Amino acid sequence: MWLKFKASTIKELLLLMRDRAGLAMLFLMPMLLIFIMSLLQESTLKKLEERHTPVLIVNFDNDSLGINIVNGLRSAGFFEIHELIDGKQPSLEELKKLVNYGKYRVGIIVKEGASEALRNQIRCEIQQMFPAEEGDLFSPPPDPDKPYPEIDIYFDPITQPTFKHAVSSALNEFTYAVEAKMIMGIYAQMLNDIVGIEINRSGNFKNMINLNEQYAGNRKKIIVPNAVQHNVPAWTIFAMFFIVIPLAGNIIKERESGMSLRLRTMPGSNLAVIFGKANVYFMVGILQAVFMLLIGVFVLPMVGMPALELGSSILALLLVTISISLAASGYGILIGTISTSQEQSSIFGSISVVILAAIGGIWIPTFMMSEKMNIVSKLSPLNWGLDAYYDIFLRNADVSDILIYILPLFLFALSCILASWLYNRYKTSN
Repeated sequence: MWLKFKASTIKELLLLMRDRAGLAMLFLMPMLLIFIMSLLQESTLKKLEERHTPVLIVNFDNDSLGINIVNGLRSAGFFEIHELIDGKQPSLEELKKLVNYGKYRVGIIVKEGASEALRNQIRCEIQQMFPAEEGDLFSPPPDPDKPYPEIDIYFDPITQPTFKHAVSSALNEFTYAVEAKMIMGIYAQMLNDIVGIEINRSGNFKNMINLNEQYAGNRKKIIVPNAVQHNVPAWTIFAMFFIVIPLAGNIIKERESGMSLRLRTMPGSNLAVIFGKANVYFMVGILQAVFMLLIGVFVLPMVGMPALELGSSILALLLVTISISLAASGYGILIGTISTSQEQSSIFGSISVVILAAIGGIWIPTFMMSEKMNIVSKLSPLNWGLDAYYDIFLRNADVSDILIYILPLFLFALSCILASWLYNRYKTSN
């Protein structure tokens, strides 16, 4: 059996070395994909995370409410505030037109008298808290029929609902602060009028609760995810599974040339031949992963990208890479065994890998998918490997943490090899 395994391994190695186009596809293609996709997604992430969203504000109020909204949005650090167009305040129609055509993502109009309308409503609410026999607490008395203050918000038509909610929440935060300040001021004036005590209004009632933001990890170093942390492992896994094309093609050539028949005449189980094939492409997969990870660590930083952080457990990284390479080799052997021609193996193999990559989160991260697609993605072995790399790179997972991914990948590889062996036995016995 050892002789058969050795012969199969040497044969596959020689065939692979002669296929320069196949080797270029296995190594150069994923390198280019890592560069291109990392650069593209990094620029996209920077636009989403770092770019200040252009906001056009027309403040007709010029009082507490309008001033606090403008200052609050400007100090938030996420918005690029504009109040003038060509040196003058735009009209309502100009604002709507500019936002509609995407010049500004958001247009905000604080209507005239909004602050005074807010004060009136606060006085009405305070007045209702006291018994009717107390009479009017304010002079002049508040007008309960006066409308509430209004702030109009116009969004670019392509704006996503989540962004609209974020802007509305920010505006609510600033208006609540103005409301609280006005309420304190009115109560302070009332107390002064009733008992003659003047309250010092310099107290700061904002940010009285500390929010401690931190990552939910119990290890020393927590890594912030970025485009590199996704693309390097994602396209590494894609490249490792793409060995299905040359591996399946060699199996077809071997069958058509009669070499497989000669190998079967050698003593020993046919499993040795299958394991010999898997052995060569398993080593190719390991080499692919090493090259891709080294590119992420050393080469991508040279073009201004973040360096790939490998996590804290090299053993876990090695085990995951081994299991992915085995799964890819086993899948390639299965495709080559059940295919009847090189064209069939190439088309079915490449399309199936692309589909598994698409649903597995290689192209679009699973956190951007719908809930249903997240469930479907768990069916892809590429997703198992990607989640394992995520846990190692982003959560500093150790071996015990990634066993839930390693075991399914090993079982997938063994299932493919066993199915190939059984299919070969069935075909040779009929």
